[in-house]
Amino acid sequence: MPARKKSRRPTKKSSRGKTAPKRKAAPRKAAKKAAKKSVKRSARRASSPPRPKAAPPLPPAPANGIGFVNHHIDYTTHNPDAVKRFYVDALGFTDADDDPQFQYLYVRTGRSSSIGFMPPMPGMGEPSPAKEPTLYFIVADVDKAYATLAAKGVHFEGPPADMPWGHRVVSTVDPEGRRVMLATVKAMNS
Repeated sequence: MPARKKSRRPTKKSSRGKTAPKRKAAPRKAAKKAAKKSVKRSARRASSPPRPKAAPPLPPAPANGIGFVNHHIDYTTHNPDAVKRFYVDALGFTDADDDPQFQYLYVRTGRSSSIGFMPPMPGMGEPSPAKEPTLYFIVADVDKAYATLAAKGVHFEGPPADMPWGHRVVSTVDPEGRRVMLATVKAMNS
């Protein structure tokens, strides 16, 4: 019997140290394996909760002459606890801050809007409810907005002033008597 020629296929060592011919996966087996993985991935995706969609980008800010940043409305209230239960617990606005020092409830209602509730402030000349809300516009620079509007003839109750809640504000009224506050957020005093 003639001697066999050695195989020219690459070999790999088995766990016993002997060499064995290396086998290539049949094309059909590789295709089946890939299909199984694809099915498993699809099943995993179907069973997992849907991913939250990213919020759409904000539209560009409308042009304005005061450096407007966001819209806030302040209301007075004689029952802050009931107001908190309604807006936070019942309506579900969970992004809220309750400041016991000023009995002030701040509720963020949107990306650039919020509302606030507090008892009437005796020194600020505020009537008790019900009254129209104060339009509270957060601006980039209240001093600059004050100077620009005063030059256009807008009358203010006084120059901008720092408030203990961390805002620098100036107040005016619109032609129908609604209070309009412009405010810039400042660092709180320690």
